[in-house]
Formats: sequence, structure tokens, C-alpha cells
Amino acid sequence: MTHCPHCGAELKQGATFCPHCGSDKNTSWKEGAEYSDLETPDYEEIVENEFGEKKKKTSPLTIVAVVIIVLAFMAAMVL
Repeated sequence: MTHCPHCGAELKQGATFCPHCGSDKNTSWKEGAEYSDLETPDYEEIVENEFGEKKKKTSPLTIVAVVIIVLAFMAAMVL
């Protein structure tokens, strides 16, 4: 492993930025470089921001009803 020339944190082989201090090759590993939060955004938040609506969740009652209908149809096919 290599180390960040700015803060000394360990870097993975071939790293292009330091996940600890944010310095990178483009900023010549200098002080003042920043990085944004590396967390993955919430899917429902993305859908709401892009399309103005939340993803609708299927209710458990709907799932049970569909299973009952499918089983009834299968039973009718057997008879």
C-alpha cells in the first residue's frame, strides 16, 4: 500500500484520491482539496427528486390476495 503525500493515510494501490483528506492527483495532493460524502443516496429519494413521486410500496394484503387468486386458478385448472 502507498500513503497519501498530504495526510499520510494508507491508500489502495492505484488510488486517485485520498478517502481520508480528499487530496487527489488532480490537485497535486495538496492541502485544501475536498471530497463529498461517499455514501450512496437513498433510492426512494432519487425517484422523488427525479420524478416528483415516491415509489409506491405493495401492501401485504395485495400480495396475499394475488397468491389466493393464483392458487384458486391453479386448483380450477387441475379439476
